[in-house]
Amino acid sequence: MTANEIIDDTIATWRDSRPDIDVTGMDLILRMTSLVRLSAARIHEQLSEYGITLSEFDVLATLRRSGARAELTPSHIAEVGMVKPSGLSHRLARLERAGLVSRSVDPDDRRSSLIRITPAGRRIADRGIELIADAHNQLISNVSATDRRVLGRLLTTLVDEVDAEVEVGA
Repeated sequence: MTANEIIDDTIATWRDSRPDIDVTGMDLILRMTSLVRLSAARIHEQLSEYGITLSEFDVLATLRRSGARAELTPSHIAEVGMVKPSGLSHRLARLERAGLVSRSVDPDDRRSSLIRITPAGRRIADRGIELIADAHNQLISNVSATDRRVLGRLLTTLVDEVDAEVEVGA
């Protein structure tokens, strides 16, 4: 079964089992989640050829787009990468062992470190972003430019609304 067939079946069975519940939102979120999962699987396969995972690429990409001389703290990388600092430690250690990042003591806070991308890490980050951009563009290639803009605006609105609700509840 395709992802859409599974989602169609899931929604139909919920509508039959619980007609009192509006599952419209579930339908849309399941489709978005499925798209993200399928996209991530495709990208993960491509990045594995370079010996990194998608989450490790995210670290390299954060460093790469911060500039050639950027040195970022793990807490900053975690914040902009939307990961918990504890989830970052393993990634940083693996990237450091692979020679893709270097770590030094933060002179302003001896308890922290500064992370810098190496030339090898920069090459992988550059290749990775090319692969990801191509993969994402292929995924939406059958969607018109107008529909892309509309979808972009709708998703931006949804993310803003949910993000504001999470901040209020935090």
